[in-house]
Amino acid sequence: MAPAAPTNGSSPIRPEDRNLRSRPGRAARRLAPLAVLIALLGAVGAIEPSILSLYALNVLADESSVILILATGQTIVILMGCIDLSMAAVASLASVLIALALPVMGPGGLVGVLALTTIIGGVQGLIHARAQIPSFIVTLAGLGVWSGLALIIAQTTIPVAAGYSAVGWFERNSIGVPNSFSIALAGLVVLAGALHRLPLGRYIYAIGMAERVALLSGIRVARVKILGFALTGLFAGLAGMAMVARNSSGSPTIADSLLLPSIAAVVIGGTSITGGVGGLGRTLIGALTITVLRVGFTTIGFDPAYEPIAYGVLGIGAMALTVDRSKVQVVK
Repeated sequence: MAPAAPTNGSSPIRPEDRNLRSRPGRAARRLAPLAVLIALLGAVGAIEPSILSLYALNVLADESSVILILATGQTIVILMGCIDLSMAAVASLASVLIALALPVMGPGGLVGVLALTTIIGGVQGLIHARAQIPSFIVTLAGLGVWSGLALIIAQTTIPVAAGYSAVGWFERNSIGVPNSFSIALAGLVVLAGALHRLPLGRYIYAIGMAERVALLSGIRVARVKILGFALTGLFAGLAGMAMVARNSSGSPTIADSLLLPSIAAVVIGGTSITGGVGGLGRTLIGALTITVLRVGFTTIGFDPAYEPIAYGVLGIGAMALTVDRSKVQVVK
């Protein structure tokens, strides 16, 4: 039986027509993070023009490096519909272990610490995937475990003198660009290329869009999740290494204040917190936005206590634009 014709004289709306109508809205949402970054940089520059100088932009790039490293790893698990709340704690633990290992083992100590943080991330992914415990709970527990372990190992800051050259190159410049930013950007580009070229990328997006469907289609969801969390551990270790280079020391709390900014960078960049939508290019924009906000507050003279409020407001706004509401249960 043919469907009834519309009674108001208008033609029926086909799905493809609806998609065409929604394209401008989707394009606007994709460009919104870049527009926010440009507007924020312009606003800060209007108040303090010196922030647009080449020297100041180099400082911005250097300041963004650690957040970019953490946000790059965080993006992978968020794309799968998960989250890692322990990354900053693992980075702090890595800084302590690197500070202890460098005088004794030199560059070999860096390799060992990065391998350890990768294993830490993989173990958390294993517990989440095999025990079916939400990643929020697993990594929240991990935050407590790794923070406590770092404090047990070192109750205070550990200065690095002998062996510092193994990480000191992080704080130098090459071709006018801070090495720390170049390394962070290179890590993001390599990982983005891997996601684009390898089946792993398709698997990660498929899990984020609909994990059950991905499982039924033959994707080894648990294996992909373990690998994703292992990558967050690796990037947390790299962040710890960058912070040792920046501060010439390791500390059990050195990265604690970077958890919220790193997650905010992912969300503000346009990656959906519910998974399946977004990408590492957007995370770069988000990390730069967060850094302009951090440096801008200091440059203008605002009280730093307002920074978390700004992260929260921007984060909520970004989530409202990117969240997949079909995955969210409505509470009445």
